[in-house]
Amino acid sequence: MAKIVESLKRLSVEHESRNHDNNRTARRKGELTLSVEKVVAPDHNYILCICGTQSEPEFRIGTALSDYTCVIYSVGESLTETIKLTHNQAPVVGIRFSPTSRNILYTATSNGLITACDLRARGKVVAEFKDSTEGGKLKPLSSFDISCDDRLIAGGTEHVGGDAFILFWDIRYSNSKLDDKNNLLGGYWESHMEDVTSLAFHTSKQDVLASGSTDGLINVFDLTQPSEDSALTYSLNTESSVDRIGWLNDDNLWCTTHMHSLQLWNCDGATPYAKFERSSLALFQNDDPNSCYTVRVHASNTLEQPFLLTGSSSVKGENLRCLNVVNGRLEACYNMAGNKQIVRDSWLHEKSGSLITVGEGGRINIWREAETSPVEQNSSHKLIAKIGTGKGRDRQHRSKPY
Repeated sequence: MAKIVESLKRLSVEHESRNHDNNRTARRKGELTLSVEKVVAPDHNYILCICGTQSEPEFRIGTALSDYTCVIYSVGESLTETIKLTHNQAPVVGIRFSPTSRNILYTATSNGLITACDLRARGKVVAEFKDSTEGGKLKPLSSFDISCDDRLIAGGTEHVGGDAFILFWDIRYSNSKLDDKNNLLGGYWESHMEDVTSLAFHTSKQDVLASGSTDGLINVFDLTQPSEDSALTYSLNTESSVDRIGWLNDDNLWCTTHMHSLQLWNCDGATPYAKFERSSLALFQNDDPNSCYTVRVHASNTLEQPFLLTGSSSVKGENLRCLNVVNGRLEACYNMAGNKQIVRDSWLHEKSGSLITVGEGGRINIWREAETSPVEQNSSHKLIAKIGTGKGRDRQHRSKPY
């Protein structure tokens, strides 16, 4: 890991911490209106995940589909497909735009390969990141993330050969270009015992990384330290199987589990300071807790305060709503009428307040606070409220003795 330490010590960029107040009084419940709906992946092709750029007035979103392709769209007054990437040879486990360029898109696939594509060159693969230290056999990836300064890539693996790995690459290394060289900086393999399902670099501290696993642990690492043992700063036991994690603010993390529960943690806490089981997602009398699911937490204050996007799927239809924590309870802050699919992922454009959802119906939906009239779907998929001008995964887990 000496290369990682040396690489990080060369960085001089300083960032200010973002602070969120998660205990503020909730605003009056409102509505997010469906501004555009477009079926982009028919024939039972799921949209698994989404990412985007915070540019304005037009921004880009990238989507990863279950047929291994990735499709890029430009979002302005309409949703326009710009590039389709077909180079992936295995299921996509993550997709990210470069934090510093709207033209570079990273994708990670389960066969152990992370690629960087240049959208200015029709999506040409310009770099590959892999671990070929074991005779060319790549470790299967299950998650990845990029540091906020666009310098370091981390990839989490499935449990293989008795270990689960967190692998690191430096994007700046010249040998990360397309060739046969191994460009791995190093890795951790003692902190998790099962699949590493989620990785989240700190939003302002490029040398802080959080990891979540099906072993029930959330680990926080200081990557400037010379060894894995000294780098492991905090280890939090969720007593469940971790699905997704993310940073709420400087020292707090959110976590959703494969049992569709939500946990909020302070890094130095022995237990979560807020915990909500799946039954808490059923806010109304006609809600069936077994049909409810979590999507992800959005930590931005763009829609007044951070919120959890949740859904329910039943014979009555597909529902979505945004929930926040008020006085120790989950309460609805936004209802969302018109959803027609099980949502697998979401992304928030902060400048316009546009919440974009994708899912198993192959649809891209764009939601905004109602400013004019409700959705009026048409062939051109125009956004009624102009964008840029305003504001099913249950997995069994086993308990751990610690």
